[in-house]
Amino acid sequence: MKLRDQMTELFNRFGDVEVVTRDMLVAQADMIRDIGAKCRETGLFKHSQEQFDEFVAAIEADTPAEDRLVQSWTWLMNRIVQAPTSLHMNGAIVLTMPIVERYLPEETGPGLIVIPECDAYAPVGCMALKEIVSERQQWPEGATCATQEADGEVLYWDAPVEAVIEGRHKGVKDGMISHIGIKHQVDAWYADDDKLQLARDWITAVVTPEQINFS
Repeated sequence: MKLRDQMTELFNRFGDVEVVTRDMLVAQADMIRDIGAKCRETGLFKHSQEQFDEFVAAIEADTPAEDRLVQSWTWLMNRIVQAPTSLHMNGAIVLTMPIVERYLPEETGPGLIVIPECDAYAPVGCMALKEIVSERQQWPEGATCATQEADGEVLYWDAPVEAVIEGRHKGVKDGMISHIGIKHQVDAWYADDDKLQLARDWITAVVTPEQINFS
């Protein structure tokens, strides 16, 4: 896959959100590392090592360690938006994605992501949450929407969708129940107990029955 196509896929995985969080970036660590590796192999990067080092020095001088991942992503987005041509945009990606990669947490195993302050995790797959939920071919009575936990469990809620969307943005580290309340959970389901996986958009996705394809 070409570098630009990979970046497009990365943006698609984040979905339509106003802010990309640290947890969202960590969830896509494998793709970010792959993109970063390709960037470092380009002639542009190899001939711009001094500029890259200056970028890193600037971030590390002004930004606390825990904020550098998000700051480097914000820096990249600003450079893409301000790029006058597609050539400049590609250059911004090549020089900045390795910085984003630099501040990812250390890997803990192939294909695994780490959710801060959370011991349970599952591999991130290529399916969207609505596709995973569609595989069940049924929708619990009274449920307004569904989300996914860090261990791959799909939770169904009877709370207003707007409330669940708000809770989804807060519930990555400590789970949705702490934000929505156990009284609003009407069902739970694992797509495959033997091969658990996270949806590519699990951090942001809130699936409603209208989105499900019941064949």
